[in-house]
Amino acid sequence: MKKMCVAAAMAAMLMFSACGGGGNTPTKVAEQAAKCMQDKDYEGFVDLMYVENEEGKDLESEKKMVAGMLQAKAESSLNEKQGIQSYEVTSEEISEDGETAKVGMKVVYANGEEDDETMKLRKDADGNWKLDIGK
Repeated sequence: MKKMCVAAAMAAMLMFSACGGGGNTPTKVAEQAAKCMQDKDYEGFVDLMYVENEEGKDLESEKKMVAGMLQAKAESSLNEKQGIQSYEVTSEEISEDGETAKVGMKVVYANGEEDDETMKLRKDADGNWKLDIGK
């Protein structure tokens, strides 16, 4: 019984860290984002995005709305390509001021297609790397 509890606790830790923890470098955040897309964890992906916290905004409801829009848009594309089979970081470039970064990734889809993607990241007010989805 004790072994089952330990195994369950470890499985839970892995689930929670898959799209949320695991270090905060541009590469780690880009890998977490790709893992979230692979697992169709759109809320986890949105949690990795840079968001300016404006006074009076309901951040949680906005996140849910963005996750829903992302799901609608991404699922048709991912279904067409039969999902993400694998991904790997090919480069990381941090700006001189250390506030922004670009991470190159190779994404392989289950239907055999491959894409080279560049993820832009920036630090938030707390110094954590986040996906920069802005222009």
